[in-house]
Amino acid sequence: MKMSDGHIMIVEDEHDIRELLRLCVEGSGFRVTTAGSVREARALLGNELPNLALLDINLPDGDGMGLCAEIRSRSDIPVILVTCRREGGDIVAGLEGGANDYIVKPFDVDVVIARIRTQLRSYAYWKQSNNKNRLRNGDLDIDLIGCEVTVCGKTVGLSAKERQLLLFLASHPNQVFSASLLYDRIWGLEGTSEENTVSVHIRYLRKKIESNPSEPKYIQTIRGFGYKFCWVED
Repeated sequence: MKMSDGHIMIVEDEHDIRELLRLCVEGSGFRVTTAGSVREARALLGNELPNLALLDINLPDGDGMGLCAEIRSRSDIPVILVTCRREGGDIVAGLEGGANDYIVKPFDVDVVIARIRTQLRSYAYWKQSNNKNRLRNGDLDIDLIGCEVTVCGKTVGLSAKERQLLLFLASHPNQVFSASLLYDRIWGLEGTSEENTVSVHIRYLRKKIESNPSEPKYIQTIRGFGYKFCWVED
């Protein structure tokens, strides 16, 4: 997909902000549809699924997080939340609810365009590089059926939990997950200290799959929020 072929859905209840975003995104070569409410957004989604959704969190008849969850139930397209909430808890809730990124108001429109392009580029690369049985990312190759992980063609020995953690993160590219959520998904009631358990396994994983564990390119730490798996273009 060419960048100019991208269809962006903007959901924002404030007319002036919605129009500003529409003009800037269209001016950058994208096709744009807009909505001012959850109801209008659902109508748009019923007609055509966009390549990326830009969702305001505060809407008159609902919120962007709920709309993001609805989109996630149908598709894995990139979702960027736009919010005036700077509290970490709200941002973490949005990211863990399926959003790929977030932007805090007031924002620089050039940053918005850059975030859109980055998410579309990563998503297109991920779709082209993978199928249901295998995930490929740079030098990293994950066989989902045989549960084998290779780096530069060499098999990497992972523990069961390391493998589960890697598969979970790699299956949700560019999404941020807190240590508590990862602990809940992977360990359940088995661990004793969620943050320490997750951080230790992340450290071990990095030593095994990263060429430079101190500057990881696959599993990155998002300070104050958690971890995300990044796709590396060849």
